Amino acid sequence: MRLGRAIAVLALAAATAVTFWPVQANEFVNWDDTDVIVDNAHLREPAAALVTWAFTTTHMGHYQPLSWLAYAGLAGASPARVHAVSLALHALNVVLLVWVAARLAYGGDDDDDSHWWAAAAAAALFAVHPMRVEPVAWASALPYLLSYALLLGAVGGWVIWSRAKWRPAMWWVALVCFTLSQLARVTAPLLPLVLFLLTRADERARPRSVPELARTVAPFAAVAAALALVEASARHVEALGDIGWGPRLAWAIGNPGLYLWRMVWPAGLSTLDVLPRDPQPEWGVALLAGIALGIVVALTRHFTSTRTVAAVWGGYLLLLLPVVGLMPSGLQVTADRYTYGPALLLSAALAVLLMRLPQGARRLGLMAAGAAAVFLSQAATAQTAYWHDSVTLWTRAVALDADNDVALYNLGQALTAAGLPDAAITHYTRLVGLVPDHAPARRALATLQANKAQAAADADAQAGRLNRAVTGYDRVLELDPDRLQARVNRGMARIALGDAAQGVPDLEAARAAGNTDPAVANALAFAWTAMNRGADAVALLTAMQAARPDDFGLANNLARLLLTVEPPTLRDPARALALAGQVTALTGGRDPRLLDTLAMAFSAAGQPVDARQALERAVALARESGDADLAAELQQRLAGLPR
Repeated sequence: MRLGRAIAVLALAAATAVTFWPVQANEFVNWDDTDVIVDNAHLREPAAALVTWAFTTTHMGHYQPLSWLAYAGLAGASPARVHAVSLALHALNVVLLVWVAARLAYGGDDDDDSHWWAAAAAAALFAVHPMRVEPVAWASALPYLLSYALLLGAVGGWVIWSRAKWRPAMWWVALVCFTLSQLARVTAPLLPLVLFLLTRADERARPRSVPELARTVAPFAAVAAALALVEASARHVEALGDIGWGPRLAWAIGNPGLYLWRMVWPAGLSTLDVLPRDPQPEWGVALLAGIALGIVVALTRHFTSTRTVAAVWGGYLLLLLPVVGLMPSGLQVTADRYTYGPALLLSAALAVLLMRLPQGARRLGLMAAGAAAVFLSQAATAQTAYWHDSVTLWTRAVALDADNDVALYNLGQALTAAGLPDAAITHYTRLVGLVPDHAPARRALATLQANKAQAAADADAQAGRLNRAVTGYDRVLELDPDRLQARVNRGMARIALGDAAQGVPDLEAARAAGNTDPAVANALAFAWTAMNRGADAVALLTAMQAARPDDFGLANNLARLLLTVEPPTLRDPARALALAGQVTALTGGRDPRLLDTLAMAFSAAGQPVDARQALERAVALARESGDADLAAELQQRLAGLPR
């Protein structure tokens, strides 16, 4: 008999692993993973600081100290390792579900392992269902898996305690497990009521009066209330002014039935069912879903007791109630991970139902469950691919809902990070068309468009198409007025075109903003000289040369300026000669342009022989390097020197 149980559990665990194995190739996504795991420096703190932070923080709008400690153990781990842990937790939950469901399904007189096979069949539908993909494939959903592992331990301990006369320790096990589960994530604050209903419906539970049962549930309720209060204070709940009671009630009525339909027909599951920008109650859909759920409940009542109906469907609604839509928080109306706990309950109920069927019908039920599990497993494996990376994730969401503003924004961010700016521009453009006041999207779109325009303008400037480059930089600065490099490049292009009056303000703005590029200083000094601002030019290059004494170009330009600046009273031939001589010596006298400046300084200092020698050397070097134009220019200057 134990061999049959082991086979049932191992077969199910293996099927679960095979179904979700591809998830280990997935990356982290830009949906909380960065803030939760990748860039969360708190996870790398020393143990004492980490524990203090974990038990006091409401980071990401949740109180989940045990989950933060679990994440700390994975800090710095690869996505594959984190996803492997999530898969292991899900597989553990499936095994625990078989254990709990088998205990509930056991009739007390079964002489074989049929209740274990019934539990395994029911758990298989839960294990490989496509709605399990989100909590397994999304690294940020790991707290749900951890919480429910402990929660299943609590339910199992409670069932053992409720059925056994001399097992009081199991009550404490259940309470501790429940407390730990809610410290991992407050996933089931109303579980105490579910336990109450479950015990009342369990025919094998020891008889207890309602007051006695209420007293035994009370400590669970106290823990749940305390931690739920902390969790509620951590969350940002949408105000009534943003979402009125109409949409909230419509969601509360319709979502339980909608979730049940997705369990039956899990086609087209979206990675993000986003809150509408203008929430309106869809009463038709809500009432249809509510009526459908009511029919299912009525059919269940036809085949079982009122207490069982209350335990199953009352428990289902109680587990969903905190996330059903009455108190919307975050950005989602519905989410697959919200059904993890309710689906566990329904799976256990299915196992009990299978065991109550006649043997022939039970076999057919087991076969049907197995066939459905094969289909669901294939669908779940395909669904894991949508969580492979951020681009794939949000592309899927947008494909299912082209007006999903949150998905469009996150897709734009993902495409930008992936080096696909043109595709990102396309989605940002659609987003700002849908939501004109979406400031982050507008900023991101402007940045990408400015990047594209600047790249084109830079290419034009490098190719010598300066007028076209200036027009391009105008467009860049229209999109992003604070883009300093575009202003610098436009100023340089305008000065090169001989338009100093237009170019100088750009370079002056760059200098005022802290730009210390020598090329900018040189161009600005040149432009100031052309505008009869020689004193400013000398002062600028003097300051720059003092700050960068090893910049030979700056020293050379300052020396030439000191020889040519207007008015002549600003000239300083002696200083120019000293600078030119120093630079020439430091470069080994191998630069013809520096030698040309030295010759100018010798000539201004009344040393024509030295000037001629310097120029002759410069001409020779220019010819040696193959620069015929420079050699001709220097030769002409040499011809004008006195002999």
